[in-house]
Amino acid sequence: MNEVSSNNSHLLHPLKDPAASIGLLAAKVAYYNFEWRFVTVVMYFSLKAIGLTTFLQHYEKPVVLKLGEFKASRRLEVPQIVIFGKDHVEISKSLDFLVNLKYDTNAKYLIVCTPVRIECDENYIFKAIQKHLIPNVIVLKSTLYTTELLSFTYRIAVPGKCINNTPFTINLDKDCINNTCFRNLFKNYLRNFYRCRIRISTVEQPPFMYLYNGTREPSGIDGEIMALVANLLNGTLCLQTPQDGSYGGHYINNNWTGSLGDIYNGRTQASASASPLTVLKYEHFEISYTYYSMDIVWVTKLPAQRSSWEKLVRPLNPYLQVSLVFMFIGIIFMNAMCKTSMCRNIGKSFEMEPPKYSLCFYSWILFLGLPILREPANRSYLITVYTWIWFCFLIRCAYQVALIHSLKQPTYRRNIQNFDEVLRSGLPFGGQQSLKEYFTEDPEIYSNWEVIPSEHLYATLDDLLEGKSDYVLATNKEVMKRYLVKFRGQKKLQIIPNKIVNSPLVIYFKKYSPLSHPINDMLRVAFEGGFVHRAFEKYVDKHTILWKRKSYEVEPLNMDHFAGIFFLLLAGMVLSCTYFIVEMICGNLKDE
Repeated sequence: MNEVSSNNSHLLHPLKDPAASIGLLAAKVAYYNFEWRFVTVVMYFSLKAIGLTTFLQHYEKPVVLKLGEFKASRRLEVPQIVIFGKDHVEISKSLDFLVNLKYDTNAKYLIVCTPVRIECDENYIFKAIQKHLIPNVIVLKSTLYTTELLSFTYRIAVPGKCINNTPFTINLDKDCINNTCFRNLFKNYLRNFYRCRIRISTVEQPPFMYLYNGTREPSGIDGEIMALVANLLNGTLCLQTPQDGSYGGHYINNNWTGSLGDIYNGRTQASASASPLTVLKYEHFEISYTYYSMDIVWVTKLPAQRSSWEKLVRPLNPYLQVSLVFMFIGIIFMNAMCKTSMCRNIGKSFEMEPPKYSLCFYSWILFLGLPILREPANRSYLITVYTWIWFCFLIRCAYQVALIHSLKQPTYRRNIQNFDEVLRSGLPFGGQQSLKEYFTEDPEIYSNWEVIPSEHLYATLDDLLEGKSDYVLATNKEVMKRYLVKFRGQKKLQIIPNKIVNSPLVIYFKKYSPLSHPINDMLRVAFEGGFVHRAFEKYVDKHTILWKRKSYEVEPLNMDHFAGIFFLLLAGMVLSCTYFIVEMICGNLKDE
């Protein structure tokens, strides 16, 4: 008790002037409810405003004084405002002025009305407060003919009345023990909507939202999350599509279209359209708690398929191909070296006779798995032959297994590795107007961007899936993946590795909407409770199982798959016939 008294001694001095005591009351409300780390704006209309001096003497925290309707050239965002006025009309005009200057209506408002000639009408003040939907407000007023000080607040929503402006009194006594009656006065009363409607603009966009033409409850990631939030707030969820018939919306002619246009023009209270966040949207709207994220990527058609004959070397990567070529070159080189006098002299030194038959020919015979009629008598040569047989067996079996799989599966030529290749090749690219904003600092992309309206998105994807277009489309990765699920793996697209952005998934509100704080709190609860992750698993992750469809079987082998093999066989026959004709003409070749 002594510690409290010493720390707050500036709030405990008795005041003899009853009119000025309202200043002490206001100072206590501000002291115990405002955040000291923020500056407080104090607005008044007269230097002789009753209670102002007392308030400033006892509050002793940083304040910005604002005399009348003065428009400052520079100002801070302030979450706490005090207004001193002599009547309800002056208070109402000051609220209109602050709202027109885009002050935060979600801030904590402390209104002090000290009448001079006419009594302050609290009902008139709260009608003005309700008009601007200010949820956190305390009104203090004195009377002309008594020393009584009254304090009021209100709830925006009450049972049976969704828009309420009826105030109720709160008990504030400047002499209460430990000032407990002044603590936690700005309660968030908008935690219970009493089944009032929460109007949210949205669009049908799997996997985020399924509307079913109103025949059943909406579903999808955003659909389930919005239903959960409305249920936690005891509200009635009311989803509606944009009035102008467009999708997420973009800024044009000083106005917004689509779902964002509905909240910008006051037709709905929020927008849940899974629209990527941009600088322009951040400037014009309030954004919710980030409850997930989404990738915006470049997609285009698959490259051309490789011919079947090219699949003969497909199982071997370039490193292995080069290694085998050098291995056979080494065998040919060794075969040639065995015929030289130097090799014979070395063999005599180690008492090793040179091979009687062509090393190159028998190496190839063994590699093909054909039987040989003779084995070397020398133990060293025999070990070498057996090692070569074992090596060839492993290589040949592994190649045959991989070759069969390669022949059955479609293979494609090189994918686009980055977006610079798109620019160099001159391919057309673009997407929604809002995504273009991400490239305002890249004039080459920004100036060549082709805008694709949202309603034409799926038609563009169909053209890419059919291979009819070379267009490179910027789109939401989750939306694209969910659209491909219905083809069950029969149709595919390539995603260019360069990700455009990982955008936060948020709900959009009008600036300083009273719904932003309660909905943010519920979104945080849904995220921390795992409900958001569960919704993503349900509508995004689990649907990828359909890619492994039962009907998605490997294509049957046909004559085209063996074209390369028959070409090699024909080439071998031609080479054999040529060798035979040369032998017949030039004479028999003797084995060494």
